Amino acid sequence: MSTHTKLGMSRSLKEVSPIQKENISIQQVLEMFHSPYTEQLTDRKSEAIVRFCRQRSGGFLLEEIQELIEILRLAIAENNTLMQPAIQKICETASIPFIKLRTSDQLKFVPKLSEFLDILKSVLYSPQQDQGSQQPELRMPVIKFLKFFAEEGISEIMKEEASFEQQKKQTELSPLQHLLKNGTRNLRALNQSNLIENIIFTMQHYSKQYEYLLPLLELISSCILYRDLAAKFSNFGILKDIVYVIFECEDFRSYIVKSCFEIIWNTIEAVGVASIKLFAVEDIISGLKKLFENIMKQGYKLEDKCLRNEILILLNYLMRDEKALQYFVDKPHTHSIQSQTNFLEVLLFYATIDEVTFYNEPIRTNQLKAFFGTTSEDLEFKKLIWSGILTAVQSGNQAVLEAVKESPFIITLLLYIDPLANSYAVNRWSPPQKKEIQLHCLGILGNAIVYLKDDFYEKNGLFCLTKFLTNTQELDHKERCLKAFNNASEFEQNYKIKICDEGVMDNLIEFLQNENDNDNPLKIKELCFSIISNLCKECNKNKKLFRQKGAVELMVNALKNPNLGTSARYALYAVSVLDCLWNSILGNRKSEAIFLDSEGLYVLLEFLETCDDMHKKLTLSCLSYLMENPKAIPYFCDWNSPKTMINSTQLLVKIYVAEDQRFGVKYSDGIVTNKLRPLNPQNDPSLRSTNQQGDLKSKHMKSLRTQSEDLESDVGSEAYLVRRINEKSAEYDLRAIVFAILYRTGFDKNELLPNEKQMVEVIQLYPHFKIGEVWREIKYDLEQEKIKPTSDDYHWLMTSIEESEELVMNCMNTQGLIAREFRKVQEEELTKFYDIIRSNKLTK
Repeated sequence: MSTHTKLGMSRSLKEVSPIQKENISIQQVLEMFHSPYTEQLTDRKSEAIVRFCRQRSGGFLLEEIQELIEILRLAIAENNTLMQPAIQKICETASIPFIKLRTSDQLKFVPKLSEFLDILKSVLYSPQQDQGSQQPELRMPVIKFLKFFAEEGISEIMKEEASFEQQKKQTELSPLQHLLKNGTRNLRALNQSNLIENIIFTMQHYSKQYEYLLPLLELISSCILYRDLAAKFSNFGILKDIVYVIFECEDFRSYIVKSCFEIIWNTIEAVGVASIKLFAVEDIISGLKKLFENIMKQGYKLEDKCLRNEILILLNYLMRDEKALQYFVDKPHTHSIQSQTNFLEVLLFYATIDEVTFYNEPIRTNQLKAFFGTTSEDLEFKKLIWSGILTAVQSGNQAVLEAVKESPFIITLLLYIDPLANSYAVNRWSPPQKKEIQLHCLGILGNAIVYLKDDFYEKNGLFCLTKFLTNTQELDHKERCLKAFNNASEFEQNYKIKICDEGVMDNLIEFLQNENDNDNPLKIKELCFSIISNLCKECNKNKKLFRQKGAVELMVNALKNPNLGTSARYALYAVSVLDCLWNSILGNRKSEAIFLDSEGLYVLLEFLETCDDMHKKLTLSCLSYLMENPKAIPYFCDWNSPKTMINSTQLLVKIYVAEDQRFGVKYSDGIVTNKLRPLNPQNDPSLRSTNQQGDLKSKHMKSLRTQSEDLESDVGSEAYLVRRINEKSAEYDLRAIVFAILYRTGFDKNELLPNEKQMVEVIQLYPHFKIGEVWREIKYDLEQEKIKPTSDDYHWLMTSIEESEELVMNCMNTQGLIAREFRKVQEEELTKFYDIIRSNKLTK
C-alpha cells in the first residue's frame, strides 16, 4: 500500500488501497457494535476501528460517511477509556481530506459532513452538559481535527490570491472574495452543523491553556473567512471573548495576541463594523486602556508599533459608538492617583507629546528627546490617533469637547500649517512625510472647526489657515484648506466677519481671477465661489467688501463660460456660481447696479437659454430676485438672444411650454383642453387608484433604498450630488417662477407670436388656476373622509371653484379668439398671394 501526504487533495483510484481479504470492512466494524457476541467487547471494537483507520491512511471514502457517522456515534456513546484510541484515530484519519471515487459522491455524500461534525458536539465543552458525560481526554484530537478540517483548501486559495493580485484583475471577484462569499466545502459543512456555540464554550474554558487555545484560535481564524460562518460566530459574541483572551495574555508580543487581532479584523471585514458594538462595555474599554498604555511604555520593536496601530484602529471604531465613547471620558473607579486619567486624556497626551515638547525648540538636545520616531509606522500612528480624537469630537459629546479644548490638540495641528513656526517636531519629518501630515491636519481641522469654532479662533487658527493658503502652491493643500474655510463660513455673521478680517477674501478672488487651470483647477474655483457665497449670506459688510474688491465683474465673467451650463464636468461648479450670485450680489442695490452695468443680466439670460435642467431653477430664481430691482426691467426688455434672436419673454414662454409638456398639459390649436385641471391634469385625485398609490409608495421606498446604496457604495460624491440635485430639481414647478418674473416685468413688454400670446394668457392666470386646483383637491379629500363642512365653508369652497372655472373658460375663449385672428390673418395673406399670382398671369 502506497503512502500519502497529509495535504494531498486529489487521488486516482489506484492510490486507494484495495480491500484485501485479510482487511476489515467498515460494515464489519459496524456489525461488531450490534452483534451480541462482540457488543460488550470494547477492546475488540476499538482495535477493529484502529485497524480500519490504518487501512484508510490516505483518507476516508466519502461513500463510507454514513457508516462512519454511526460508528463514531456509538463509540462516543460508550464513554469508555478503551474506546478513546479508536476515536482519536478516527479524528486523525478524518483530518485528511475525504476521497470521492465518483463525481456523484459530491452531491450524494458531502451534505452528510455536517451530520458527522455534529457527533463531535458532545466531546467539546458545554456548560449545559453533565461533567460525567463529558470526555475531556478526547477534546484535543477533536479540536485538531476541526482545525485541519476548516483549513482544508484555504492554503491553495491564498496561493491563487497572490497570483490574482499580480495579474491585477479588477473585473472579477478575487479568490478570497469567492471564499468570503461562498466558503469551501468544509466551511459550508461547519456552517450547517451545530458546533459553533460549543467551539466558543471550549475556547472560553481553555482560555488560559495555550496548548488548547492556539488550535482553537486557528480553527476560528479559518472559519471567519466565510461570511456566513463569521456572522454566526459574531452573533454568539466571539469578538468579546477574543478581547478577553488578549487581556489575559501576559506578553503582548505573544502569537496568541496576533492571532486574536487577526480574528477581529477578519470578522469586521466579513460582518461589518456593527460587530464591534459588543465591545461597548466598561471592562473592555478599561482593559484596552491598560493594554495601550503598556505597549506605549514598553513597546519599542517594529511589531510592537504595528500592534499599537492596530489597537488604535479598533479604538477609532469604538469611539463611533456613543455608549462606548462615554467610557473613554469617564474617570476610572480607582484610588490610585496615576490611574485617575481617563482614556481620552491618555490619547490626547500621546497625540501631542512631541509637539508640546518641541513647541518653541528648533533643534533636538540631550534634555529634549522625541517620544516617537519618523518611521512610516510612527507616521501612521500619528494619523490614526488624530483621526480617533476627531471621531470623538464629531460625536458632539460635551465632555469630549471640554477635554479637547483644555488640551493642546488644536495647537498641535496648527503647528504643522503655521508658516511662522520653527519646531523640531515639524522639521524632523521628510518633505513627503510633512506634506502627508499637513494634508491630514487640514482635513481634521476642517471637520473639528464645526464643533470647536471659538477655541479654534482663540488659538489663532484662522490666521494660520489664511497664511498657509497664501503661501502654499500645492493643489491638494489648497483644496483641503478651502474645505476648512467652507465649513467655517457656515457660522454666524460675526464669525464670517472675523474670517474676512484675516484677508481670506483677497485669496479667494485671486484664485478666481487666475485663468490658468493648472494653478487653480475647477474644484478650487468651485470651493472659492461656495466660500464667498457663505461669507456674504446675510452679511452686508462682506457683500460690500466683495463689491469693493471688484469681484462683481468676476461673477459676470464666470457666467460667460461657454461650458458652464452644458458640460457635465461643470455641473457643480455652475451651482456654486449661481449660489454665489444669489448671496453676494442680489439683494444689494449697489452690487446689482454694477452687475447690470456690466451686462450681467444679458449674460444670465444667455446662460438660461443654454443651461441644463438642473440649473434652470436656480437661474430663474436669480432672475426673479433681480427683477425686484426696477432698474433691471429695461435690460430685460432690451435683450435678444445672440443665437436665436428671441426676446426675453419668448425665452420664458419657451421654458413654460417645456414645463407644461413635463406635467402632461395638452393644447388643441393653442387652447388648453382640461377645464378642471389646466395645470396638472395628471395629478387629478379622482383618477388616482389604490394601485397607483401603492406604486408611488413602492417607488418612494425604492428611491430611499437607492440613496442608501449610493451612500454605501463607491460612487463618487460629485456624481451622487449631481443626481440628487437633478432629482430635487424635477420636484419644482418652474412655471410659478416664470409667472413671478413676467408679473414684475409685464406680460406685454415684448413682441410675441400668436401661439406665444396664447401661452401668455395661461401664464398670467397661473396663480388663479393653481388655487382652483387646490380647492378641488380639498373638496375631494373632504368627500373621501366623509367630512361635511359648514354651509358657509361649503359655499365659499364652491364659489372659489366656480370662479376658477370661469377664469379657465375666459382664458380658453381668449386663446380661441387669438387663434381665429391668426387664421384670419393667414387667410388674408394667402388671398393676397393668390391675387398677385392671378394679376401676373393676366398681365402676361
